[in-house]
Amino acid sequence: MGATSKGQSELRRRAEAAVGTHSARRTFKEPANAADALRLVHELQVYQVELELQNEELERARSETEQALACYCDLYEFAPVGYLTVGTDGRIQQVNLNGARLLGQERARLVGASLRPQLDAASHVVFDRFWTALFTDDAKPACQVGVAVAGAAPRHLEFTGSTTEERQACRLVVVDITERKRLEHEHELLQAQLAQAHKMEAIGTLAGGIAHDFNNILGGVLGGLSLLEFELPADSAQRADIVAMKALVGRGANLTRQLLGFARRGKYDVRPLDLGRAVQETSSIFGRIRKDVSLHLDVASDLHQVLMDHSQLEQALLNLLVNGGQAMPYGGRLLLRAENIELSEAQVVVYGVQAGTYVRLAVTDTGCGMDAATKSRLFEPFFTTKSAEQGTGLGLASVYGIVKNHGGFITVDSELGMGTTFSLHFPAASLATNPRLAPTLSAALPEPVVRGLGTVLVVDDEPQLVAVYGRLLKKLGYDVLTAPGGREAIELVRQHGSRIRLVILDMIMPGMTGREAFDQIHELVVDSHDL
Repeated sequence: MGATSKGQSELRRRAEAAVGTHSARRTFKEPANAADALRLVHELQVYQVELELQNEELERARSETEQALACYCDLYEFAPVGYLTVGTDGRIQQVNLNGARLLGQERARLVGASLRPQLDAASHVVFDRFWTALFTDDAKPACQVGVAVAGAAPRHLEFTGSTTEERQACRLVVVDITERKRLEHEHELLQAQLAQAHKMEAIGTLAGGIAHDFNNILGGVLGGLSLLEFELPADSAQRADIVAMKALVGRGANLTRQLLGFARRGKYDVRPLDLGRAVQETSSIFGRIRKDVSLHLDVASDLHQVLMDHSQLEQALLNLLVNGGQAMPYGGRLLLRAENIELSEAQVVVYGVQAGTYVRLAVTDTGCGMDAATKSRLFEPFFTTKSAEQGTGLGLASVYGIVKNHGGFITVDSELGMGTTFSLHFPAASLATNPRLAPTLSAALPEPVVRGLGTVLVVDDEPQLVAVYGRLLKKLGYDVLTAPGGREAIELVRQHGSRIRLVILDMIMPGMTGREAFDQIHELVVDSHDL
């Protein structure tokens, strides 16, 4: 207001001076008559009104300019993004409030400071390339940088810049992309987990097929050994060799069972299980084996029951404990934690299970940990970082299969030198359903031989197995019929009817499965026995 009054006074002084000069050059003529006087007064009034209108227009323009400036200042200061003006020397000339907040500093400290040191060290190379492109390219470059903020989580920022016309400074738009980076990271993890799940599913299918074929081989070997045993005298020294070979077959059968467990084709005795009690019992067994390992339990008192096979849980837990112990050859600490958790759809979608209440069993060791490459192959059958004397590489694969078979899933957290945590998630009994159990061929050692009479139908797509089983059954006194598949077996049943007292049936055959053949055979011969 003071500046305006001073301007008006100066204008009055200049006007009076101009009038004085004009009066000195010209003699003022008085109006010749009243009409001239009235016209002069009218012109003066009009001129005065014109001046007043001009003053009003100027005042309105000044007010609008001040309002626009205030609005611009508000938009600049309180914009949802950061604005920075940076000189060619890299120093900050101007910064709005949000820009200062995003950089984690007070504005007064930023103005005049260099921008580059405000970024974390890992972003310096990226920022330098951006800064060079900013003053050399016509396009508007952009870069993503990180900022360490005192007392808060690091931020991820995106700079987009353009230079002034004289290229004496640049203007940067700063956007907080921390949440976007977090979502991108979660998406990448989800994609990696999904790819891992697909890979493990494919490996499981392959392992199941290999186990089935291997079982057939073991069955043929075991049948051949049994035939030789029948033909040898009771005092033959070769019987000891046969017993040793049968033991080797038994070891092969154990590997097959582990493979079938990984492939989700195991046989389980599923019933409600107190997981906390089972953990305490199993851990006590391991505690007696590795006394150099400090074992700690943290089991919730309100733990839900789960539907599980007790022996399978014991096997899985012992495998994890042994694995943790091997990661701590000079001793260490093992922590077993069991707790109830609620999992949302988003948390379980990648594992192919339903959301709800789960019981989590976590096994944590203080061992050597593992790198990302090892972790990605951890559950593959026969993959191991240990020597041949320490294991076959099926321990963790069988754990994976057991957990999947019981409707759960498993996660692993590990870093080199930081130990490992295996987390097994089992659906609570209210959420779980009995896993669909598929019968399997097992190459277990035979029970004591019992001779008998009657007709036995052997159905298998492996000719060698059919031949061995046929010869063995004939030596035991049975009449034998054989079929290479389900349809041929049904035709034999139609022909021989009630003569057939026992059917030995392979469940996995091309064309017609053993289950389909089983159902049709029972419709034809109700009182037959099937194996």
